[in-house]
Amino acid sequence: MKKITTFLVCLAVFLLSNFCFAQVGIGTNNPKGILDVESNEHGIVYPNVALTASNVELPVINPQGGPIAVGTTVYNTNTTNTGSFDVEPGIYSWDGSRWITHFYVRQFKFYEQNAVLRPSSILGWEDVPNLGALSGNNFTAKYSGVYKININVNYGGGEVIDSTNINTVQAKGDFRFTFNTPTPVVELIDIKSYSTYNTHVGSGTQFSNTWIQTDKTIYVDLVGGQTYTFNLQFNQDSGNGFKGNGNLVGLDDGRGYIGADIPCRIEISYIDEI
Repeated sequence: MKKITTFLVCLAVFLLSNFCFAQVGIGTNNPKGILDVESNEHGIVYPNVALTASNVELPVINPQGGPIAVGTTVYNTNTTNTGSFDVEPGIYSWDGSRWITHFYVRQFKFYEQNAVLRPSSILGWEDVPNLGALSGNNFTAKYSGVYKININVNYGGGEVIDSTNINTVQAKGDFRFTFNTPTPVVELIDIKSYSTYNTHVGSGTQFSNTWIQTDKTIYVDLVGGQTYTFNLQFNQDSGNGFKGNGNLVGLDDGRGYIGADIPCRIEISYIDEI
């Protein structure tokens, strides 16, 4: 009987021991995972290390030898400015090939049209105010890596030729965005809008600048520390059916509208390392 009792006690201790090792609670008696830490006053302090680059394991090492384990997490205290695989203070985890930050390293810049453009079909490519070639816009990359460029544009047609009924005409044109990397990136965005003259509304009413908005996103590889120029221009097609054939002729104004209600915008943001 004594042997059976001793065996049962040992078995109970063994099972309790395994249960305790399976789930550990700090500040709680009901851990909800293998480790559950609860506190209203204190935080968890990660090992503080000075990383030299996001693709270098050291100074962190595996005490068992070999590569450090995927998921190894530390708090980095160092800041580097090499332009490639840079690190900033914060929490990082190792994914098997590099340190992944627990916060987003961001560089973001926003450029916006500052005046309405009335494009004419006889002038060819015209600068979008504050975004065109003569504005001298440039962007200096803080990091070497992939950047996203979002080009948001809108366009509305001008006044159409008066008629004795209803006259609806399509206005067309192209935006041209140029980003000057060593091999310039040139993107065309074709856009259409409709203008109407309705003789049955009032004594005859023009419905112009019925604007259409669209955007395009491109990705470019940039080098940290380098400066890149860019510009946005518009070319309106010849406008048959529009006053002045899409131009300003005397009091007849068939020119289109760029940014009359919502300005065109260029957004450049850092995405990831190359």
